[in-house]
Amino acid sequence: MTVIKTKNLTKSFSNDLLKQDVLKQISIEINEGDFAGIVGPSGSGKTTLLYCLSSLEKITSGTIIFNNKDITKYTDKEIANLRKTELGFIFQFYNLIPNLTVYENVLLAKILANKQEDDIVDMLETVGMSEYKDYYPNQLSGGMQQRVAIARALINQPKIIFADEPTGNLDQKSGSEIMTLLKKLNQEKKVTIVLVTHNEEYLTYCSKVYRLLDGRVV
Repeated sequence: MTVIKTKNLTKSFSNDLLKQDVLKQISIEINEGDFAGIVGPSGSGKTTLLYCLSSLEKITSGTIIFNNKDITKYTDKEIANLRKTELGFIFQFYNLIPNLTVYENVLLAKILANKQEDDIVDMLETVGMSEYKDYYPNQLSGGMQQRVAIARALINQPKIIFADEPTGNLDQKSGSEIMTLLKKLNQEKKVTIVLVTHNEEYLTYCSKVYRLLDGRVV
């Protein structure tokens, strides 16, 4: 089953003097259970593509079909609801709230989606962080913080997880552990993942790879 696909997706940035096409006629398809990697050199457009797929950026032209619906026609309110309930996000710098505990950081995602407070400890157990539920982010290592961010991304059972360089702020050992965890979640929980990475070694974790160069899939 197709979770998300694009047809002729184009994204341009412009000002009074210059128009730049960052993404050019991108057509890709992510199916349920895929672990899809998006890779390319710096400036190739991979992060912009992830932001467009996840509705954090509006596209210039083309279509994005998510769950059989063209989300490019959604209102801002519909997009906001989509992000809270159907999409999960993992960022390079974790984006945890510093004055909330591990438990409260994951709970916040539940509150924003108007969902019941349940399964949080179980989810923290899944990512190996249940014993740290009362800790604050500054009491955790980078790898531990990223595990909490993964739990937060998964807690509302989204249809797809978008991971933007999730190991980019970690050492090699911690980065490999995070990639192993993501692969485990993909295989055992059937979590659909779209990963942006510059690390070619991590493509071995992926079931599908899209390689970008100068804004095009090559």
